[in-house]
Amino acid sequence: MAWLRFVREEDGNGIRAGLFQATPDGAPVGFCLTHARLKSRPRSADSEVLSRLARTLFGGIDPCPVLVLTLAEETPAGALIVDDLPSRSSFCRVVVRTGVAQDGRGRGRDVVPNAKVSVDWQYEQTGTEASLRHLLNQVLDNADPTEPFRRAGRGLEEAFEDPHVRALTSAPGLAAVVTLSSSPVAGEGPGQRADDGDEAEAMPRNGLTLAERLWAVLAAPSRRFPESEDGSLSWPSELMPFQKDGVRALLANDRLLLADDMGLGKTVQAIAALRILRARREVESCLVAAPASLLDQWRRELAKWAPELSAIIIRGTTADRDWQWKADVDVTLVSYDTLRSDFGRRPPPPLRAHTWDLVIADEAQRIKNRNETSDALKSLCRRRSWALTGTPIENHEEELASILEFVDHDDVGSVVHYHPGVRLQARHRELQVRRKKADVLPDLPPKQTTKVAIELSARQRDSYERAEQKGIVYLKSLGAEVGVEHVLQLITDLKQICNADPETGESSKLADIRERLQQLSAQGHKALVFSQYTSDNFGVAAAARYLREFKPLSFTGDMAADEREAVIRQFKANGEHRALVLSLRAGGLGLNLQEASYVFHLDRWWNPALENQAEDRSHRMGQHVKVNVIKYACTGTIEQRIDEILERKQKLFDELVDDVSLDLSAQLTREELFGLFGVEAATASSSRP
Repeated sequence: MAWLRFVREEDGNGIRAGLFQATPDGAPVGFCLTHARLKSRPRSADSEVLSRLARTLFGGIDPCPVLVLTLAEETPAGALIVDDLPSRSSFCRVVVRTGVAQDGRGRGRDVVPNAKVSVDWQYEQTGTEASLRHLLNQVLDNADPTEPFRRAGRGLEEAFEDPHVRALTSAPGLAAVVTLSSSPVAGEGPGQRADDGDEAEAMPRNGLTLAERLWAVLAAPSRRFPESEDGSLSWPSELMPFQKDGVRALLANDRLLLADDMGLGKTVQAIAALRILRARREVESCLVAAPASLLDQWRRELAKWAPELSAIIIRGTTADRDWQWKADVDVTLVSYDTLRSDFGRRPPPPLRAHTWDLVIADEAQRIKNRNETSDALKSLCRRRSWALTGTPIENHEEELASILEFVDHDDVGSVVHYHPGVRLQARHRELQVRRKKADVLPDLPPKQTTKVAIELSARQRDSYERAEQKGIVYLKSLGAEVGVEHVLQLITDLKQICNADPETGESSKLADIRERLQQLSAQGHKALVFSQYTSDNFGVAAAARYLREFKPLSFTGDMAADEREAVIRQFKANGEHRALVLSLRAGGLGLNLQEASYVFHLDRWWNPALENQAEDRSHRMGQHVKVNVIKYACTGTIEQRIDEILERKQKLFDELVDDVSLDLSAQLTREELFGLFGVEAATASSSRP
């Protein structure tokens, strides 16, 4: 991002311009300045001058900012035209509603702290509105959104106090460019050369170069840690006793697997421990790897529980990510996919060269497999490793081994290798902290699960039987060429018909949900409806259309991040929305939806762990009523047959694993899959699911 200042000189005969590049949190990235003499031109011609100054400034920076902000009182509407901006930039004016000085000179100190602002978009790139508005909101959410403008103003004052810069102010085209990096360096930029052939240089003053002096005035204000009257850190609310125990465990261990049951606040415990370590100056840099859908939630929780800590989310283009990795912030947030992508780049980004004081793997089941993503995370140089997950095992013990290989680290990034067996289990007991809801939240209302066997409507039944018969004939016709993928495709087709008839849209399940919601809505209840599909015919969109009388909202993975956030805010705040329909993958993680007391699973997923995570969006701390979960299976269909197999498997797993659900789609044997349709597996190809 960039903050653009135009400051009129006190004699009225010149305009100084500065472009301050920084992260959304205000950490300096670069600064350049220029100047124009107005001679005797009328003030009405200022727009032409501002446009020329802007072009000069933008010509001297790299990389180009995505978003440029300027003060409305310094930049009349229309003063800058689209052609003045770099190709990747968008532009808006910040309108200061209160706290503007009365003298109108626009000097940096005249933008009063804590001013209330609004924005006036002048140019917004098509197709990037969501990401731009997210960046802008990061600035506007700051306690003082005008503060970077004041730093840019101070930078201009400091620069023009330099004797060499002052000597060039009479030149009509001064362009002095200073590049800021991790260590202040004075330099010449590609800006326009003065008419006399001289270039602005950074002249030493008090032993400091101009670049070093600018670095000092442009640096983000030092952050003070909020303290209570007795000197201790203040918190927005009281942590529960078991959460305090978790924080103590994190503080005491540089290697820990926090495996609390879902909904017990693992994120808050980690942030609280991080905040304390930062206050003690034991941690200066922290990297959090999390699913992309949770990054904004992490940022919000940091703002709530550790407001003095700065944070940045790594995302966007390669150029954007380059400067984001260099940002001087307390907490760096990155998705697993971006981490994998950037880790393998050449030359290596700061991600690899840096020794992190703390690396946190949230939803650590994402590194259960040994692949490029988990290898990248395990290879980072780090002093502390914390893994957060309620399901450290989903399928087999190898997954636990992979997660512990991240947790059990050394400072140089070499990996300790584990394999299933006694050694792994012993180390697991030493590294894991796990608490279950029933143990630590005795007052949490119960979660009651009801399986509903429901008959297909007549037309659904007819469509289903035709599809099944046709599918079985096709499987048998393949002979030895039949593979598991053919069986899985038929299962998917039949499950979708169980949700809704493809020709008429009739749905026994949705009719039952609608009938229940008519009573529940009248009683003041809200409901979540989950489906693994998003289709207009048999998924989220179909359910939302069928339940339209309850003004449902939809939540899917193909929605932009700000759209998803807006949907959640609406559902929480607006009582007229009685239902929220979510895709299981997108809505199963990171949401707090205690407003809902009923959860409907329109269709069943292979992995009960995902279903449990989805249900626990509602069944978590802050819930005051019993949560009712309803799971559907249509009688005489593939759903009922699969459910019987999953139930047998689950009973076996319950005997071996404490509160861990396994990915059953990978655990069904070949014989079981083919047996669903009476097809002999012995004659088929030997591939496994």
